[in-house]
Amino acid sequence: MTRLLQASLLFTVCSLLASCHDDQPWARGEVDGYAPIYSTEASLKQISFQVPRKTVNGGKLFTAGTLVLQEEIDSGLHVISYQDPAHPIKTGFLRIPGFQVAAIEGDYLYANNYDDLIAIRLKTISADMSVGRVVGIWKQLNYPAGRGVYFECVDPSKGIVVGWRKTKLNNPQCRRPENIYDEPTVLSTRNNAGMIAFHRKLYLVTPDALAVYSLAYPERPVLTRSKALPRAKVDSLFLLNKELAVSYSTQLGRYDTTSLDNISLYDNLSHCLKIRAKGDTAYAIFSRRNLCGSPSSTLIKFRLKKDSTSAAELGRLQVGTANAFVIAGSYIYVAASESMSVVNITGGKFENAGDQFIGGYSDIVNNGNLLFLRDSKQIACYSIATSPASPKLLSQLLY
Repeated sequence: MTRLLQASLLFTVCSLLASCHDDQPWARGEVDGYAPIYSTEASLKQISFQVPRKTVNGGKLFTAGTLVLQEEIDSGLHVISYQDPAHPIKTGFLRIPGFQVAAIEGDYLYANNYDDLIAIRLKTISADMSVGRVVGIWKQLNYPAGRGVYFECVDPSKGIVVGWRKTKLNNPQCRRPENIYDEPTVLSTRNNAGMIAFHRKLYLVTPDALAVYSLAYPERPVLTRSKALPRAKVDSLFLLNKELAVSYSTQLGRYDTTSLDNISLYDNLSHCLKIRAKGDTAYAIFSRRNLCGSPSSTLIKFRLKKDSTSAAELGRLQVGTANAFVIAGSYIYVAASESMSVVNITGGKFENAGDQFIGGYSDIVNNGNLLFLRDSKQIACYSIATSPASPKLLSQLLY
């Protein structure tokens, strides 16, 4: 009877433990999985400026002077001249294998070439341009996309991983998490939280620290300071006014740009939000990239206090299915799946000023009085010089 009671108790405990963890048991024997495709070609570290090409997998937008740079996912940047905003021209393609992130300081572009940091002067961009390089800044966390998938563990000595092939694996030793909360970006195949160029310094996140590089010699960034971060994976790095914001899966930290000291840590601002700030007021939309539930149509307003562990929510506003937004002057411009929404924040106001129903936008950046928005077919350029509440469409550059 005692043994039966012990067995019953053990079964109950195991059942309770299993109910608290939704990950699947580790499979043994032959299973479906993925094997890395390696390359040791020197061309993977060769940066080149090529003739203009068609945009196929268009991504994020960056601005530099009269140029707009558009990401071609994993392969480089399309260079577009907006010297005449009404008549934009693609001038070339900057091939950067393994490209994911970029930052611009003055006339210099900083980007990743797989695990290396490169620096290029935009005014001299050409077939024979010089490229500065700092080797091995990042450590790629190479794995195939998808939850719970098995894969052959990566061996860096075999080269750079350039892809994955589906195959049968025998007793695989590596697997991606089944639970979405084990990793903020379960569909991401590399760990790169972004870069910030600010006041002749470059800020980035290495595998275990927040690092600062001096840009006193722009083509030769030099590490000047680093600070260990909490063990949680960093999802994104961005500017919050003149401070650094580091977003984790469940928190957002503010850091001083000089000392890297932590100023505040908010437990209600997580990787599920895209955040911008003006003064001590922050605005946020839900991030669709991080799979934090169904698409949101809400712009949220917060008050940021340095002596608090939570940001105070001040209000919410319906703005359509929001994908990205910028703050320019007294207005917020939201790139939404249905339109571009304009929100008035003059003197503490928080109200819709109108919509521009042209395209379903997934990204937006601004440069002075110009707004650049992209959808699946084009980049649209708007002017807010004469009427910030009613942007004027200047051009649409088809892919």
